[in-house]
Amino acid sequence: MNKYYLTTPIYYVNDRPHIGHAYTTVVADALARYHRLRHDTTYFVTGTDENSQKNVQAMEKAGENDLAAYLERMAIAWYDTWRELGISFDNFIRTTEARHLAGVARFWKAVQASGDIYEGTYEGLYCTGCEAFKTETELIGDKCPLHPNKDLEHIKEKNYFFRLSAYREELLKLYAKGNNFVMPESRRHEIHNYVEDHLADVSISREAKSVPVGISVPGDLDQRIYVWFDALLNYMTAVGYGTDEAQFSTFWPADLHLVGKDIIKFHCALWPAMIMSAAKNDPLLRNADGSAKIPKQVHAHGFFTMDGVKISKSLGNAVDPREFIPNYGFDAVRYFLLREIPFGEDGDFSRERLASRYASDLGNTFGNLVNRAIAMSKKYFDGKVPPADITESSLPVNEQSVWDGKGGLDAIKSAVESAYAGNRCDVVLASIWDGVGDTRRSGLFQANKLIEETQPFKLVKEDPEAVGEILYALLESLRWYAWLMHPVMPNISVKIFEQLGLDARAELSKGWVQGLKWGGLTPGAVLGDPSPLFPRPESEGV
Repeated sequence: MNKYYLTTPIYYVNDRPHIGHAYTTVVADALARYHRLRHDTTYFVTGTDENSQKNVQAMEKAGENDLAAYLERMAIAWYDTWRELGISFDNFIRTTEARHLAGVARFWKAVQASGDIYEGTYEGLYCTGCEAFKTETELIGDKCPLHPNKDLEHIKEKNYFFRLSAYREELLKLYAKGNNFVMPESRRHEIHNYVEDHLADVSISREAKSVPVGISVPGDLDQRIYVWFDALLNYMTAVGYGTDEAQFSTFWPADLHLVGKDIIKFHCALWPAMIMSAAKNDPLLRNADGSAKIPKQVHAHGFFTMDGVKISKSLGNAVDPREFIPNYGFDAVRYFLLREIPFGEDGDFSRERLASRYASDLGNTFGNLVNRAIAMSKKYFDGKVPPADITESSLPVNEQSVWDGKGGLDAIKSAVESAYAGNRCDVVLASIWDGVGDTRRSGLFQANKLIEETQPFKLVKEDPEAVGEILYALLESLRWYAWLMHPVMPNISVKIFEQLGLDARAELSKGWVQGLKWGGLTPGAVLGDPSPLFPRPESEGV
């Protein structure tokens, strides 16, 4: 049994979750569900970043003056949204919690003991949108390219600095070709060039008189820890760093951090260097060979737009993901987000494209397949799974047939497993739909194409035994598809199992390896009732 620990970024609570936040979180949820099906010891963390000036500004804009009450209310809103959407996180971390503060204090002292923290004076430009200091090379004109509508602040103040530049060579080794610490490959090149050419020491505190929110520097109440130096530590404190050494030792290092491409400098340069520094004085952060316990991978996705426009509160397009549930159900939204956008690239959420994929991919191609296969089986075989020789995984068909027996389904399964291993849920769904679809593909089980070519609704009059074999193959393929898609579309998967007459909980308890074996359906078992998996939306306008 393996350990698998993954995280989303922690989100600012200056507003409620929008569809872009849902995208990252749904990818994480799908990967966590996949590893649980494999019976891996899985731990999935998300949460909220509450030590940010953005949150103070949002509170003031809302006309409130009690920061603790505001943060509590907004954190609950995020927690409840993810639960309502069926996100299966194991832990929800808030950076104002006592457990986080304890871990931050321990970590700061470990880095300080390494000699990598020193006092200095910072003078330069600060972007409140990024919560980051900016160099001239990072600007377009005199603006931050990510927040061109915000004026940069000119800051000159006493700070503590982290000796980030001391870790240039160790970081470059981390990005060596063949090392998957940074994915996709384009991001690895980007961070390699940044570290090689532009890496410099960074300010890791602000004067308390300038920043009314945040964690005080241990031993210096006049300074607050820079929000990123504090926030990154959530990945450790959520699994017990500073409070539960046994839990921490079980799960650390993280197997996967999912982030947006705009924050890779923090996650792929600052974060590993921080751990390398702290590991010199904290045995919890060291491997047996003395090396630092660095997270295994950071996978960055692209920017997310809405109908071609970058998501922004000021533009009014920060759509609540719950908006689409009444018409489509959230599984369909999960399908669209993960199928439409190649993970790692920029992507767009379009209402029109959602409606199109819902009707074509889900309703016509897959939903219709499930309905036809179950309805024909019930009609021709007295409501039961048709008789078939389940020791065989082939049909008596000619060389032009689209049925390649168990080998065809195994080919799809292999492609799906490889895609999940690479965090590519878009490829997972494409592989499944290769099998579901009606376009001939060599070596795959083509379910809709098999119905077209064999026409069981006509053949049943001449050769009911052959029809039994065909329909059994179709039903068994549906069981496999339900397994393969369960991490992405858990509710739809359960409905498929139920329509096949299976107890979904018992079926899923088998685990991935046992569940995906040919012959899981018992001939003669009673089928459930077919019903539309993807009913026509009540309103076509959404």
